[in-house]
Amino acid sequence: MAETDTAPSLDDETTAALTLFNEYVDADRERTRREKRVKKAERAKDEAAAAVRKANESGSAEEKAAAEAAYREAQDAFKKIRDGEEPEEAPAAEAADDEPAADEAPADEPAMATDRTDDDAEDAADDEAPAADEEQ
Repeated sequence: MAETDTAPSLDDETTAALTLFNEYVDADRERTRREKRVKKAERAKDEAAAAVRKANESGSAEEKAAAEAAYREAQDAFKKIRDGEEPEEAPAAEAADDEPAADEAPADEPAMATDRTDDDAEDAADDEAPAADEEQ
C-alpha cells in the first residue's frame, strides 16, 4: 500500500471542529506552562526567603543584604509571573526553552493532538521529580 503526501479532504464542519480542538489543546498547554512557571517562581521565592532566614541567623551584614536583595527580586518575579507578565530578565535556561525545537510542527501547520514537544517531555519530568522527593 503506497502512502500519499496529501491529507484526505475534510468537510468544513470537520475542519472547524479540528481547528477548535487544536486551539483548545494549545490553550491548555499554555495554561499548564503558565501554572508551572508560577510554581517555579514561587519555589524560587520560598528558597530566597529561606536564605534570608539563614543569613539573619548566622550571616554577615553583607550576606544579609545580598539575601534580602535576592528575595526582593524573586518576589517581584513571582508577582509578575502570577499576574501574567514576564519578568524583565529570564534566566539563560528559560531562554533556551523558548527556542523552537527542530521536531516541533512549523507555525503554518497545526500541531496534532498526539504530537509531543520537548516542553511536554520536560513537563512530564517536572511532574515526576517532586513525587520522588516526597517519598524519601
